[in-house]
Parts: sequence; C-alpha cells; structure tokens
Amino acid sequence: MRAIKTLFFFYRKIIIPALTLSFLLPLFAAGLISFLAGVGVSFVLLLPLFHYLGYEIRYPNEYYFYYNLGFSRFALWGLTVGIGLLVGTVMLLI
Repeated sequence: MRAIKTLFFFYRKIIIPALTLSFLLPLFAAGLISFLAGVGVSFVLLLPLFHYLGYEIRYPNEYYFYYNLGFSRFALWGLTVGIGLLVGTVMLLI
C-alpha cells in the first residue's frame, strides 16, 4: 500500500499535464487521425517528456526521496515508459 501511495505522489505531478495536453493536441490535428488514436500517441510521447522536465531538469534531487522509499531512478523511468505505452496502446485499440 505504501508503494502505491508513493507512486501516486510521484505521478500526480506529471500525469495531469500530460493528460491535458494529450487531449488538446489531437484537436489541432482534426481529420488526420482519429481523436483517441491521437490522444494515445501524444500521451506516449508526453509522459516521458514531462517526467524528464519535472524530475531530471527541475527537481533532480527528488530522486533521493523516492530512492529512500524503495524506487530507483531506473525503476521510475521504467514505470513511466510502461504506463505511457499501456495507456497509449489502450487508446489506440479503442
């Protein structure tokens, strides 16, 4: 349970802006691809981008906090890419 709370705390900084922009970007590409496919593709690209900007550029020392709770930088990056691919694949299949 503690691990889920920790991951929720980690992802709440990056998931909201990534989802917001993922729903806005396909509106500008109307007619080129379906809306849900556009949301999926943009989410796959934006989630790692926001992870990089938020935790590698702006707050790099927060990795120590998550490391002390049992999550390495590699594990957090793996989860970010995995969640992005999972949500993107689901959106493409709908």
